[in-house]
Amino acid sequence: MARRRLPAEKRRESLLKAAERCLARKGYYSCTTADIASEAGVTEPILYQHFEDKRELVECMRDRTVQDISRYVVRRFLQKTTPLAGLREAAEAAFDFTRRHRSKMRAYYYSIPELGRGGFHRTPVDRLHRLHSAVSYILEEGQRQGSVRKDLKPEDFAWSYIALMEIVYIANALGLEVPFNDKRKYLELVDRLLRNASATGEIEG
Repeated sequence: MARRRLPAEKRRESLLKAAERCLARKGYYSCTTADIASEAGVTEPILYQHFEDKRELVECMRDRTVQDISRYVVRRFLQKTTPLAGLREAAEAAFDFTRRHRSKMRAYYYSIPELGRGGFHRTPVDRLHRLHSAVSYILEEGQRQGSVRKDLKPEDFAWSYIALMEIVYIANALGLEVPFNDKRKYLELVDRLLRNASATGEIEG
């Protein structure tokens, strides 16, 4: 029986998902294009019809993961009516996403060691700087509204907030035995940090 041919867009999606599964199990160096093609149920020549090489495939996979995280976290952030409440919700969303998509996140982090050797786009670094700009802006907006302390330095505070989120991403993705694996303890730290930024000492909204 002839193999059913998928439309190009669906075939690319199938290959990206296969790359996620393969990278999550083996990491970048041990996962070959042959492995990915086999995981997707196709031959290597078909893989190369959609991606120039493994590096391009992994870049696309990583970019898609960042987009998935961003959409989920932003959607949760927008459910709240004040900047600090939104940041609190976003921090919880980060935890929830990594718990629900551990394989996806493990693949993301297992692909990063190639960053310095393969000339990859600086996706992880660029993502952090975009996140920093967004959080800084949110805090500045809170200062304009009067809900965030006027003496707070948004650029400095944003890095502290981001550090908590990044640790929970890594801890949940890689199964590290740290306090951040406990959602309650993680959110207690987030709440303590955000209350310190609040003009009233509370996180409202």
